[in-house]
This record gives sequence, structure tokens and C-alpha cells, in this order.
Amino acid sequence: MKTATLKLCLPIMAMTAQQTAASLVIPPFLDDLHFPISAIGSLISVAPVFALAARLPSGLIYKAHRARALMLASLSAVTLSSFLYIFVLEPIHFALVQALNGFAFGIATTIYLAFFVDLLPPGEKRHHAMGYYAGSLATGYSAGGFAAGYIADKLGYIASFKFAALLGLLCLFLLFLVGKTPLQIQRDAESKTSASRSFFKSMRNAWEPKIAAMVVVALFLNMLHQIGSNFFPLYGLAVGLTLTEVGAIRGIYSLCNAITRPLSGPVVKRLGHKTLSHTGLPLQSVFIMLVPLFHHFVPLVVVFVFAGFMRAIVIVSNAISMVEDVDETRVNRGVVSGIYNAAQDVGNILGPTVGGLIASFTGISALFVAAPLVVVSLFFLSLWGSGFVKKF
Repeated sequence: MKTATLKLCLPIMAMTAQQTAASLVIPPFLDDLHFPISAIGSLISVAPVFALAARLPSGLIYKAHRARALMLASLSAVTLSSFLYIFVLEPIHFALVQALNGFAFGIATTIYLAFFVDLLPPGEKRHHAMGYYAGSLATGYSAGGFAAGYIADKLGYIASFKFAALLGLLCLFLLFLVGKTPLQIQRDAESKTSASRSFFKSMRNAWEPKIAAMVVVALFLNMLHQIGSNFFPLYGLAVGLTLTEVGAIRGIYSLCNAITRPLSGPVVKRLGHKTLSHTGLPLQSVFIMLVPLFHHFVPLVVVFVFAGFMRAIVIVSNAISMVEDVDETRVNRGVVSGIYNAAQDVGNILGPTVGGLIASFTGISALFVAAPLVVVSLFFLSLWGSGFVKKF
């Protein structure tokens, strides 16, 4: 990895660590406030709803020369919202803070994905770089999960939200380490002399079969992830785990992603990202379905390591698809980033909402069996639908 690429990876690590530090303690925090479990799932979904609303607008206004300013503004709002969780007492208060957090985080992640690709140094292979990017996300999730779980156990939920806000400040600082590369200078010059692609042209070209398949994978991958991520703390507490152990399991799960993703690029390139995208998600579902069989720390770690490995493979496969299967001369990179992240947001919205609904009928334990079955069934149905659309 080139030094310039490493500098590009650092802000996304801090960004995801910040989000994980907050999201880990939100379900038990709301449960401690005596919110109904179905309401917890719906309230958690507020953030991705507003993130989804931010995706295409932020993608359309993206330009490399103004990306840093947009990132600073949006991440400042994310940091503020992390601190405001401390004052949540009623569902409406939480919904408002979640809305601010989701909208600002949606802008930040959409802008940064396009920013990352545009600023890659000359000679850095893209399939390697996307593995590094995906690995950086997982590293942030891992670090945030470990730290937030420990802090919540020792100092309480409020301390975890303050810690998340500090991570937001760290991310703002790291943005200043990202230098301006020759590629960005070239793109800045082009942006001043050439007209931007029209919204309707970019959107029309975006509805291509390869992009449709990419959207399906991103949507259901995140839907499955959100169900496991948001309801596992409640399952862990129900079977006698501490929040430190829950945070450690989620951290190890993310650490597995962090280790696997950077190494996955060449493997995915050789075996084919399409095949791995379509087979990896059902295999991950199988491992998630094993969760209710175990009530102790070590066996649950093993289950989540295997689930994390499969998730890492699918994420890198789909990220490579976003970079290599899309014709940049026909679809604006910002629009592609917006669509890709919007698909993830839809999964983030549906995951907690559907998970909460299923859990209200089945209970927490049975949720980890019923929900993966629902997700995989809808996944294959949607892939079939993408093939049907292709004929037209």
C-alpha cells in the first residue's frame, strides 16, 4: 500500500469507529429507557432513512476540489449528534438526533467513497485499493466495538456517546492529513472547463443490469448485517454475556473483516466477483442461523468469525463491481457512489425494522433463524428480478 493510500484510509477508519461506538450501545440504552423492542428497531431505522435521502443529492454535487469542505461540514454534524444522544429521554428526541446523524453521515460517506477513488495515487491497482478501503471500514468497526463495549461496562452508556463524539473530532483532524494528488489537480481543471453530466442522463444510464445486481447485493448484505448487529446485544445480555463481551464479539467480527478484506482483492479478481457476491451472502446467513445454538463467549466468537469472513468476501466483491463494472464515461462517479450507498441505506432501514417485527413474534433467539431465511429468499427473488429486467 502506498503512503498516500494509507492516508486516505485513516479518516474512514475513524468515521466507522465513531458510528460503531454509538450504535453498539443504542439498543441497550433505549431498552434501559423502557422503549418497546419493536419501537427500538423502527427508531434505529430513522438514521438510514435520512442517510438515504442524502445520497443522490450529495453524489450529484460531488467534485474532488470541494469534497474536503463538504466532509468537514458533514462530519461536524455527525460529531454533534453523537454528543446529543446523551440528552435523549423520549422517542421523539431520539428520532430527531438520529435524523441529524443519518443525514450528515450519508453525505460524508457518499462524498468520501468518490473522493477516495479519485485521489488514489498513480500505480495503485483499483482492486487492491478497494480491498484496503473495505478493510479500513472493518478496522473502524472493530476498534469502535471493542472500545465502546468496554467503556459502557465500566463507565456507562453516556460515556460511550462522549467517546463517539471524540472519535468524530479525530476524524476531522485526519482529513487534514489527506494531501492533494496530481489526479485531483487534473480533475479540478477538468471540472472548470467541461460541463457536468446532466442528472437525467446519469440516472438513465445508472439503471444497467450490472448496477442493478450491485444494488441487490448491497441491499440484502446490509439488511442481514443490521439484523445481527442491532439485535445481538439484546441476545447477548439475555443469555448472560456482558456488554464488554458483546462488544468484543462484534469487534472480533469486524477484525475478521479488517484482516480479510485487504487480502481479498486478488482472490476475488481471480475467482470472479459476481460468483462470490451471489454465493457468499447465503453462506453468511447459514452462520448467522447458528447463533441461537450457543450461549457462551467462545463458541459465539467462532460463529461470528466465519460470518465475518463471508461478509468480507461479499463486500470486496461488490466494491470491485462498483469500480470496474461501471462505465465512468456514461455514469458520473458521484451518482454511482450515491446509488451504491443508497442501496446499503435501504438495507440498513429494512434490517432493524424487519428484525424488530420478526422478533416481536418469534423472540430474540428465533429471530436469528427466521430473519436469515427471509433475507436469503428475498435476495434470490431480487436477483431473478434483475435478470428479468435485463431482458428489457
